[in-house]
Amino acid sequence: METRNSDSDDFSSNVFRNMNELFFNPEIARRRDQDLLPNDFTLMAAQAILFPDGRPHIVRLNDEVSVDVKLKQNTNHDLEEFWPSSEDVEDVNLNEQDFLNCGHVTMILLKDGFYLSFDFIYNKQICTEHLAVANQFLQTSKFALGNDFVFSFIDNSFSAIELLAKVNLLAEANQNMSLKTSHKSIKSAFNSRYRNAHVQFDIDRREIFNRLSDARKAARYLEGEITFDKSETESICKTIERMYIELCKRVGFNYG
Repeated sequence: METRNSDSDDFSSNVFRNMNELFFNPEIARRRDQDLLPNDFTLMAAQAILFPDGRPHIVRLNDEVSVDVKLKQNTNHDLEEFWPSSEDVEDVNLNEQDFLNCGHVTMILLKDGFYLSFDFIYNKQICTEHLAVANQFLQTSKFALGNDFVFSFIDNSFSAIELLAKVNLLAEANQNMSLKTSHKSIKSAFNSRYRNAHVQFDIDRREIFNRLSDARKAARYLEGEITFDKSETESICKTIERMYIELCKRVGFNYG
């Protein structure tokens, strides 16, 4: 999300004030107390890096800040001494390999005032990798559905929804989820996350996850009976696809 201090609405003003009070003002005060800032210090940029594993955040000032600033397509940046305004900026993203899975709050002084960008979605890099693989299983399950390959549909649908469940948990920096996981740990964390859900879609995806998890062994190893009809498999497929699309939008992954 982004906002700028030249905005007059209460929301933008509150966001700027809260971010400064939470992250930047304490760091500036700390450095001044320790004589780590020059007497003529002027704030031009500030950044807080937020770690998904609970480590304390770090704060950077001025030339310590590192981001990619994406300008809008028709912006003429070839002008001499070009300095963009907030209207020229399309997006601000972290650009260092060590921090691609972190959240951030970044403030940059532009021509018309400070531009504030923040992203509290964690583990975006690892989530996009998982989403790409989940889509492969999803597309395979759709092929199996179209050809009435019920056993293959169940196995691939479970693989897809399990990866999506993991993405869901990682994006929230769920403390019960780590990068190295098992079937049991994902199932336990996902069920815990949505055990008291009231939104129908959240209820549906939890039930489908458990249904597929219980049926997967029978489908893969022919141990037990498979009792899925056409309407149920079609509903499962639609729910998993919706889950995939919503998670792609959430972490900024191109699902087209």
